[in-house]
Amino acid sequence: MAEGFVREQSSLDGSRSMDTLVLECPICLEQLRHPKSLPCLHSFCEECLGSYITKELSGKMASSFSCPVCRKVTEPMNPSEDKESWAGQFPTNNLAVEMIRHLQNMNTLITCKPCEKKGNTNVPAKFWCHQIKSYFCATCKIDHHDLIHEECEPENITEWNKSDTIRRQTSAAGCGKHKEKLEYYCEDHQILGCNKCIIVDHRKCEVVTSVDDFRDKLTPSKFDNLLDDLRKSTDAMETLINDVAEQLQSMTNDQDIALQSLTDLRRKINERFDTIQKELTDKLMASFKEEKENLDISKLKCERLMLSMQNTLTSSKNAALKDDSVGTICLFQRGHAEVESCKELIKELEKSSRSTSLRHEYDPDILAVNTKTSLTMGKIVVHQQQRRLPSTAFSTLLSERLMKITGNLNIKVPSDKEDCSAYGVVLMSDGRIVVGDYANNKVKLFTENGEFHCEVGLSDSPCDLCRIDDNTVAVMLVTVKTICVVAVEDLTLTISSEILIPNITEVCLGVTYNNTNFVVGTTSSLYSVPKDGGEATKLHAIKSKCLHLASNQYNGCLFASLYESTPNKVAVTRLSGKSIRDVLKVGTVKGTAGIDIDREGNLYVCGAVSNNVIQMSEDGTNVRELLTSSDGIKLPRAISVCGDKVVITSDSSDQQNCIDVFQLI
Repeated sequence: MAEGFVREQSSLDGSRSMDTLVLECPICLEQLRHPKSLPCLHSFCEECLGSYITKELSGKMASSFSCPVCRKVTEPMNPSEDKESWAGQFPTNNLAVEMIRHLQNMNTLITCKPCEKKGNTNVPAKFWCHQIKSYFCATCKIDHHDLIHEECEPENITEWNKSDTIRRQTSAAGCGKHKEKLEYYCEDHQILGCNKCIIVDHRKCEVVTSVDDFRDKLTPSKFDNLLDDLRKSTDAMETLINDVAEQLQSMTNDQDIALQSLTDLRRKINERFDTIQKELTDKLMASFKEEKENLDISKLKCERLMLSMQNTLTSSKNAALKDDSVGTICLFQRGHAEVESCKELIKELEKSSRSTSLRHEYDPDILAVNTKTSLTMGKIVVHQQQRRLPSTAFSTLLSERLMKITGNLNIKVPSDKEDCSAYGVVLMSDGRIVVGDYANNKVKLFTENGEFHCEVGLSDSPCDLCRIDDNTVAVMLVTVKTICVVAVEDLTLTISSEILIPNITEVCLGVTYNNTNFVVGTTSSLYSVPKDGGEATKLHAIKSKCLHLASNQYNGCLFASLYESTPNKVAVTRLSGKSIRDVLKVGTVKGTAGIDIDREGNLYVCGAVSNNVIQMSEDGTNVRELLTSSDGIKLPRAISVCGDKVVITSDSSDQQNCIDVFQLI
C-alpha cells in the first residue's frame, strides 16, 4: 500500500518527475544542498533554513520557530546556541542525499555490463539487478540474467520508473544522527529512528514499533482518507493561491492607476505652479514698474528744473552785458520763480521720498524632507520706508525746526466700553494713524484728518507699537508676552501672525523692529526676538522698566526709554552692536515714556512727569525742548514721527481720548 501511495504522489504532476518534487527546497525552489530535515519531515537547504530562522526571529527573544511549509512550531536541539547555528543542529536527510547522488548517476549514460565485457561500451542499460548489482540491456536480460536468476525480477530504470528505482535503492539509508538503518517508528513523537535513537531518545515512550509493523497499521482506508484530505488541502491551497494572485493583480492595477495619478497630479501641479509663478512675476514687475515710474517722474522734475535754472544762469551772464531793462526784470522774475520751485520740490520730495526694496520670500522648510509646511511659492514682499534725502542748500534740518499743532483727533469710537488708553501709536508714511488702545484691547486705524476706518480686537492689552514697513506694524501684548503683527491695508487691519516669546517671564512693554529681528523691553531687561519667532536672547539688564523702544533703520542703533524720575538716573540707553551707552539722564525730562527717531537721526522723547517733549541727537549732546506744558502738553505717553509730522498721545484723564498732530516747520 505504501508503494501505491508513492505512485499516487508521482502522478500528481505529469510534467514533473517524483525526484524533482522530493528533492526541491521549498525556499529557494532549487535542488537541495546539504538537506536538513525538521521533525515534520520537511527538508530544506541548510543555508536556506538558517537564513529563514534568522529573518523570522530577527529582534525577537524566542526558543522556537515555525516550519516554512506547514507552520508547525519547531524547537532546535539546543536553543541556547545562536539562532544562526540552529539549522545545523537538525539531522541531515540522508535519503535525499542518496537520491541526489543516484539521480546524478542516472543522468549519465548507464551501459549494459555484459555488453561492456564484449567490448561494446555504448549499449544503454534498461534494467538493474539488485541481487547481483549489475545493469543489463533488454537483450542481455533475456540471454544472461533470466537464465541464471529465474526467480529474480530486475528493476526497469527507464525515465518512467526512475524515481521509484532511486527510492528503493536508497530505502536502506541510515539515520541522520547515527548513520544506522531506520528500523523503528515512535508513535508518541511520530518520528522514524534507528536503534540508538530509540534507546537514547525514546526509551520512555509508550508506543514504539518496527517500521514494518507500523506500515501494516497503515490500512488502505487510512491512505484513502489521507489522499482525500490531501486533495482537499491541495484544492484549498489552490483557491488561496488564486485569491492571492487576484489580490496581487488588483494591487498591480492599483499601482498602475496610482502611478498614472501621480504623473497626472505632477502635471497639474506644474501647471498650477506655472500660473502662480506668472502671478508672482506679474506682481513683482508691476511693483517695480510703479516705483520706477515714481522715481523717473521725480528725476524728470529735478532734471527739467535744473536745466531751466542752468539756462537762467547762462542768460543772466549775457543780460549783464546788454542794456535791456525789461529782459533783465523778466530774467530776475523767472529765476526767482525757479528758486521757489526748487524749494517746494525739495519739500515735496522730503515728504514723499521713500526707499523701496523688492524681494521674493518663501519658507525654506518647503525644501526639507519630512516637512509639514504647505508647498507654496512664497510671496513678493514690497518693503518701503521713509528715505533720508541728501542735504542741500535749501534743506531745513529737522533739528532746527519748530513744532506747530495742526490737529486734534478723537480716537474713542462707539464700540469702546472704556475711555481710551493710547499706550502705542504709529504714524504711517501716507498719513494714516494706527493706535493701540490698552483699555479696550484694540488696535484702531484713522486717517490724518481723524476719520475712523476700522479696528481689530486683541487677545490681551497692547502697550508699545512699532512700524515694520509702510504696510505693517507690530503690537506688544503685555501679559501673554506675544508680538502681534498687523497688516495695515487701505481700509482694514488684519492680524497676520502672532509671535509668542516662550522664555520671557517678565511683563513685556516696549517693542521695536530693526530689519532683522524685534527688540523687546520688559521691567528689567532688553531682549532680541527672531522675526519669525523663537526664544529670546537677553541683550542688556536695565534698572527701570522700559515702556518704549525706537530703532534707527539707517545705522541699526536701538534706543530704550526707561521710566525714571529720580535725578541723574538713566532715562535713555543706546545699544549699537555690542556697545551700550547711556545717552540721557533724568533732568529736563522726567518719567521718560514715548520715544521715536526721525529720518535725520534726531530722537524725540516724551516726559510724562515733566509734561514736555524734547528733541536730541543720538549721542545726547544736543537737547532742546520742543513742547512744554505751556503748549498744552499733559502726561505725554506715546510719540511717532514720520517726515515732518508728529503724533502724540496722552495719559491725562481729560486728553486720553485724543491724539495731537504736529508739524515741524
